[in-house]
Amino acid sequence: MLGGCKAAPAPQAQRPETDAACASVPKIAVARRVTDSAGVLSDADESRLSAQLEGYERKTHHQMVVLTTNLDGIPIKTFATCTGNRWGIGRKDEDDGILILVAPSERQVRIATGPGMEKLLTDAKTAGVIAETAPYFRKGDYAGAIDMAVTAIAAETGAGQ
Repeated sequence: MLGGCKAAPAPQAQRPETDAACASVPKIAVARRVTDSAGVLSDADESRLSAQLEGYERKTHHQMVVLTTNLDGIPIKTFATCTGNRWGIGRKDEDDGILILVAPSERQVRIATGPGMEKLLTDAKTAGVIAETAPYFRKGDYAGAIDMAVTAIAAETGAGQ
């Protein structure tokens, strides 16, 4: 479970949110490893990124997913944490999920990790990954930025692709 919002014990994909901060976060249905609610990725980009994320999970057993959406005034940290918890990203006993949240309208990006990933993927490392992707985001190349983020995270967590 990603840190921040508390959830009652339940099956991983069905954790109810009990924290008041999560009440305002829209419940987005997970589509696949890539959920493009903002509509900024082509079908080909989604397929390629999904395959890349599937390969990462196969190598490491860590689950990484991507969400593009609009925040509608909700702080990105809250949105990422609550969505990650709702989706049950990562292995239940390891809390090793990773969510890359891209909010194109607000020009924000966040990489949220479960507690089990915090030693491998520190806040400093995620900040470095985001800094690397910034030129791609500035050009509107969301697929390129996300691809770079996934590749950099894989390298940081010992699964270079």
